Amino acid sequence: MTSNKRFDSNQPTHWHECAEQFEEDSDDEGGDMTNDPENLEIPDGLQSSSEELDGVPIENDSGDESDTSYAETEHTSNEEPPKRRPKREPLLERPEVKIFSTRSARQWTTEEPPKRKVAQANITKQRSGAGRPATNIQTVKEAFQLLITQGMTLLLVRGINRRAHLVIKQWNDQNPGKEHQWKETDSEEIWAFIGILILAGVHRSKNEDLDDLWSTTNGRPIFRATMAKNRFKSLLRFCRFDTLTTRDQRLKEDKLAPIRDLWVMFLAQLRIRYTPGESLTVDEQLISTRGHCRLLQYNPSKPGKYGLKIFWCCGSSTAYPLNGEVYLGRQSKTAAAAKNTNCIRDLVKRLVHPWINSGRTVTTDNYFTSVELAEDLLGLNTTLVGTMQRNKKEIPRELQPDRQRPEQSSIFCFDRQLTLVSYVPKQ
Repeated sequence: MTSNKRFDSNQPTHWHECAEQFEEDSDDEGGDMTNDPENLEIPDGLQSSSEELDGVPIENDSGDESDTSYAETEHTSNEEPPKRRPKREPLLERPEVKIFSTRSARQWTTEEPPKRKVAQANITKQRSGAGRPATNIQTVKEAFQLLITQGMTLLLVRGINRRAHLVIKQWNDQNPGKEHQWKETDSEEIWAFIGILILAGVHRSKNEDLDDLWSTTNGRPIFRATMAKNRFKSLLRFCRFDTLTTRDQRLKEDKLAPIRDLWVMFLAQLRIRYTPGESLTVDEQLISTRGHCRLLQYNPSKPGKYGLKIFWCCGSSTAYPLNGEVYLGRQSKTAAAAKNTNCIRDLVKRLVHPWINSGRTVTTDNYFTSVELAEDLLGLNTTLVGTMQRNKKEIPRELQPDRQRPEQSSIFCFDRQLTLVSYVPKQ
């Protein structure tokens, strides 16, 4: 216990000094110290209470270091140290919230919406990869037949035989005594016919005469060994994919009627043989050709300039074609129906329709991207990422090009689940 006696600057600090002084005092007083009422020791409890009553401040004697340390250890041995309060982080100043208005009466705000759990539109629900029929391929022919199937060759066989019989019948009627007979083709001959066409493309012989290809001096032996030249010319002449009797009626509603059945079968095989990943891309392609076709398009920005334009939906990681539409120009529609529909927006939704509600992301360029398309796809659990033309009425004036803005700076604005960003690239 600590002593409650008043501190004396002349008091010795070691026990042996205290003992010597006590012996000297006891010899001088002759042992009468205990009988002196002034020198009687007062109990600690009484002394402390009397001093508190007198109102005199008491100073603790720190001379005995051992007693002090013992008392502190006994007092704090069974108590936990006090917990420190965590420091409060300084509050960041929020930027000023701005609201941008557009010509379409849409309002964008610079305040970012609160972050929630991952939306259903960002959760992929299908695994990507080749289909089961493509896992057991052993030869090149089997791989080729995954896309060009036996049903397509049978369609070509029926079309060629039907057309050949019709033409030869007309010839026999007009030239009696010089009748011709048609030897019907089959699937094996059609496979050889397709192989010759592919081989001619491999040798870059599209502008080379058939007589030169089958020549015994300068030609290639594989052509002569596969098929006779006249037979190849006949198959090429009578090549058809539909019924001629109903073509005129179908052409009034569909400009792709001569090959529509073959095109639908080909697209079905593309979707079956491969499952795309989490990202899709929609874009256009110009297949260059200068053949006689009413669907021919002219685009000076393309290398070929003339050709067939096809809109494709492809896998972003593999560039594998999944779905496509041939550009046919204006179809036969009523004026009211054509006015109430957005051709570009409907085109994108048709191309990605087999993969909606699967958590995929569609990437487009400024020809296809629009705010209405993003909202429509978002309602189908599909997200859209793309660039936009600056003349769109959904873009506010504050995001238009401005020379005062620094390079590599961005402005973000939000409208519920939509995000619009304007970026300034380097010159």
